[in-house]
Order: sequence, then C-alpha cells, then structure tokens
Amino acid sequence: MKKFKGLLLAMLASATFGFIPLFSIPLLNSGIALDSVCFYRFLFATFFMWIICKVKHVSLKMNWKETYTMFLLSIFYAATSIFLTASYKYMASGTATTIHFFYPVVVAGVMMLFFHEKFSWGKAIAIISGVFGVFFLSGGFSGRHVSIIGFLLVLVTIITYPTYIVGVNNSPVIMKMNGMKMTFYVLFFSAFLFFCNVLIKDGGHFTPLATGGQWANALALSIIPTLVSDFALIYAVQMVGSTVTAILGCMEPLVAVINGLIFFSEKFSYSEGIGMTLVFTAVFIIILNQKPKERQSDKEAIVSEQHGN
Repeated sequence: MKKFKGLLLAMLASATFGFIPLFSIPLLNSGIALDSVCFYRFLFATFFMWIICKVKHVSLKMNWKETYTMFLLSIFYAATSIFLTASYKYMASGTATTIHFFYPVVVAGVMMLFFHEKFSWGKAIAIISGVFGVFFLSGGFSGRHVSIIGFLLVLVTIITYPTYIVGVNNSPVIMKMNGMKMTFYVLFFSAFLFFCNVLIKDGGHFTPLATGGQWANALALSIIPTLVSDFALIYAVQMVGSTVTAILGCMEPLVAVINGLIFFSEKFSYSEGIGMTLVFTAVFIIILNQKPKERQSDKEAIVSEQHGN
C-alpha cells in the first residue's frame, strides 16, 4: 500500500508541475507582464508556505551563511522559472517543457566531458538520443521550425536548473536544513528577486490583477504546480525512492502537451512525438544507469526540486 501511494504521489507531483503553462499562459495573454506573473506566483506561494511552516511549528531562523547560500541558489531557481515561462510566448508549451526535461542528459554529458566522470555506453547512447530528440522537437525534417528565441530561452533552463540542483545537493549548509524551511526561503528569495527585477526594469510598475480570472490563475499557479507539487514530491521520494520518482517525472511534459492541445489549440506533429520519445528514452537511460550510491545521493536533490519547473 505504501509503495502504491508513493507511485500515485510521484505521478501527482510530476503531473501538477505540468500545469505551469495552463495557468501562466492565460495571465500572459491577458496582459499581465512576465515579471509580474513570476512575482505573483512566488509571493502567494511564499505566503501559503509560511502558513504551513507555522502550523507545523517549523523554525524559520537563519544564520548569515544559510541566508547567503539560499539567496545564491534562489537566483538560479528564479532564472529557471522566468526563462521557462518566457519561452511559452514563443513556442508550444509542451515542446518547451519537454526540452527543459532534457536537463539530466546535459548534466551527464558535462560531467563526462569536463569533470572526468567515467564513460559508459549507456550515457553515450542517452546523450545521442537526447540530441536527436531535441532536433525533432525543433521541427526535424518536417520543415517546421520553432522560434529561435523560444528555443534559446528554454535552453537557458537546462543550465540554470541543474546548477540549482547540484548546488542544493552539494552544499553542507543546505543539506542540514529542514525541507520546509528550505522551500520557504527558495520561494521567498525568488519573490524578492522578481520584486527587484520589476523595480529595476519597470520602475516598480506591477501589472495589477484586475479580474477574477486573473486572480484565479495567479493563485492556482502558486498552489497547484508549486506547493502541491513540492509536497507530493517529498513524500514520493520517501515512499518509493528517487529513481522511480525521477522516471515518473515524464508526466510533466506529457501533461503540458495535453493541456496545450486541449486549452491552447497547440498542434502536435509526428516530429514532436518522435522527439518526445527520444528525450524520454534518454532521461530514463541516464537515471537507470546511475550507480546505487549516486541514486541515494540524488534523494536530496529531487526532494529540493521546486520546477519552475
């Protein structure tokens, strides 16, 4: 029963992450500026997380070293959120989310090329499969190509998100921190960064949430693909482990694709289907080729995942 619940929670965590474009795209289309969308998402999520911490009696006290480390890591997390959300304006949300899902393959390639991680044919095949997957997601041989701007925006997340994950998993300060406390400060500092961004770029002009629909989408964005996803993810890892949870992460791009087809009339071609299959295959190979020790050390990294995804 515990394993069954863990599988359901892993799918819930992954699936709810896939709802980010469902709530963010209507906000963007209704005239809410990108920076304001991200600010509202993390502001409301921070408030809800603060309530949860108070109910659970989680101390939010921080020393200087913890504050500095969390703020630095939050920069990469916030960057992932804004670049991924921005890419939805230029390309299909399902395609963008699938390309973002490619990041474990990129990490494996970088580790082999620059950090002398042991070569394996499994990882080599995964990298090749992933590269061809992205090629087909970009239009492949169909003659239809995605926006260069959108493609570059989502590629940035392949760098920023792994940097955040690696930082969380390798920082002695963060490893000792309570998970709820860490989640609160990642959300808080992300909201603070977007607040500063609006102050600098737009002179402090936040696009107001003027309609009931805008408020509903902003609140849903902060709750469903943020708080619900995070907590489901934490308990899933505890019940079924990091490897199974990571594999079921494929639900995120699948849900994003389905939402795009149903709610935004996004077209889905054979080329994109082939690309998604190749990317999923590549990610699964990377995860299953991890050594037992690496799988255990990944537990904290997956627990710390906030998707912005």
